[in-house]
Amino acid sequence: MKKAKTTQVSLARLLDLAPLLLLIVFLVVFGLMDSRIVSGANLLQTLVTAAPIAIMGIGAMIVLISGGIDLSAGYGVSLCAVVAGVVLRDSGSLIVSVLATLLVGALVGVFNGFFVGKLKLQSFIVTLGSMSVIQGVTLTLVTGGVILVTDPTLKTIGIKSTFGIPNILMIAVVLVVLASFLIKRTTFGLRTYGIGSSEESTRMSGVPIVRQQYLIYIFSGVCTALAALMLISRVSIVSPNIGGTTLLMDAITATVIGGTSIFGGKGSIAGTLVGALIISLISQAMSTFGVSASSLDFFKGLIIVLALILDMVIRESKVVLNKRRLTA
Repeated sequence: MKKAKTTQVSLARLLDLAPLLLLIVFLVVFGLMDSRIVSGANLLQTLVTAAPIAIMGIGAMIVLISGGIDLSAGYGVSLCAVVAGVVLRDSGSLIVSVLATLLVGALVGVFNGFFVGKLKLQSFIVTLGSMSVIQGVTLTLVTGGVILVTDPTLKTIGIKSTFGIPNILMIAVVLVVLASFLIKRTTFGLRTYGIGSSEESTRMSGVPIVRQQYLIYIFSGVCTALAALMLISRVSIVSPNIGGTTLLMDAITATVIGGTSIFGGKGSIAGTLVGALIISLISQAMSTFGVSASSLDFFKGLIIVLALILDMVIRESKVVLNKRRLTA
């Protein structure tokens, strides 16, 4: 009986490691197909590409854990990037530009939080509508089509390295540590998991659900703004096309692959980081193989479907293992 329980615990842990095992499988397969993909330079580029996906994915993860979804985040990146470019161009101050970008991201979160938390509307419908609103505002701001970004400090952050480590990676690590602390060590994270697991029980325990929903979507909006700043630090031209549905799909795919449940109540930053690495690695590999952008979207969509199936299988397997453990 004791041996059976030990086996069941081991299986449960193995299921939790599924994203990491998947990453290892991709590394081995792609490495066998073309050794250039697993070269040091290419892997470093994979990490750099994964950075904005991971930061945006953490915001998407929090919303999914709460039982919702934020479809506006993709165009939120476009809006925040454009705001950053416009303010930087007009003010000449990187600090003012960063603060304005973070404020816009937070305001988008307040907008979504009001309709989801205060008016109790479905997050899918709310964020689908705000996505169109955000896109319209973004196009209005960019009357000339594109904005040049030439700030030397911003370029140092996005392109240069320190001791061989890209600066953008070091900033991403700091942001991940801060987000991890906020989610694991504060009531914000605990309440978010509670809402996703059982909103009614969380409400009965005295948690202010409406305020928490505001905080959840503000957190997502700020992550969106940070991802936008990361993106524009690596390009010279900002246009309304930056971000959009492609980055949104990458972020959501990364969270789901990383083990975040679309049913709420489950998710981890570590899993999201692994998911972001998988998405970035696939993009790098497909680029090396000469796969077209449209075909890449097909593979990403297929991965989303497979990840959803895997999520369902893992959930059902854990339920079965828990029942066996209780009856053993």
